[in-house]
Amino acid sequence: MAGAIRVGVDLVLVPRVAELAEEGGFLARVFQPAELADTRPEHLAGLLAAKEACFKALGVPSRWQEVVVGSDPEGRPVLHLQPSLRPPGLVGLDLSIAHEGGFAVAVVVALLEDVGGDR
Repeated sequence: MAGAIRVGVDLVLVPRVAELAEEGGFLARVFQPAELADTRPEHLAGLLAAKEACFKALGVPSRWQEVVVGSDPEGRPVLHLQPSLRPPGLVGLDLSIAHEGGFAVAVVVALLEDVGGDR
């Protein structure tokens, strides 16, 4: 089976997320309630980076509320997509998030099967 591997990466400045979190509406516009159980700026920066890396890997516009970052039973980060955001042929997604200094970074790898398109 031929397919494609797509990679997205994003780097977020933690202090910038802390500033945005103080602005009215930012958190509600970007995150689902379940994602706001931990509102530490470094955590939110990691979630924001994960969502943006996902959009890049999938080649879709930023539709913040259609991606939820959660954890699997072992604590690894996972992405949950609304059906409207899933591209044809998406087999799986893998996510890694890291924080260091004033930065958070996320990498998303998407595996797509060949569905006869230009992917």
